[in-house]
Amino acid sequence: MPEHPVPQGDDIILPDGTVVGTWNGDDVRDLQKEVQRIMKEQKDSGADRNNLLIRFGIPHMDQTPDHLKTFIAYALWGVDKKGMCLTHRRADHFESVEKINEKYGSETAIAAANRYKEPN
Repeated sequence: MPEHPVPQGDDIILPDGTVVGTWNGDDVRDLQKEVQRIMKEQKDSGADRNNLLIRFGIPHMDQTPDHLKTFIAYALWGVDKKGMCLTHRRADHFESVEKINEKYGSETAIAAANRYKEPN
């Protein structure tokens, strides 16, 4: 699979590079509105499954702490300037970075994640 293009500025883009929205990085509630709007439009139009919105199309990835850039417990759409995250497949949950760290930053959670990554 080819690498996803990188969003420029505030653009929200699809895997093919098409700009479908914007987010300025300030508040994940604004991101939620955009992501849910885009997902609804894609569903209603029967969009190509290979070109659906994914988190790599969301701008301001630099606001996501490095340790959460590979987070796989559930979808993490973006992190705003206050450290709040838009999460879950339907972009319908909000959590702070601190809360995610509490739940998934423990030694037990890290060990479980490492076991998941290791080949059997």
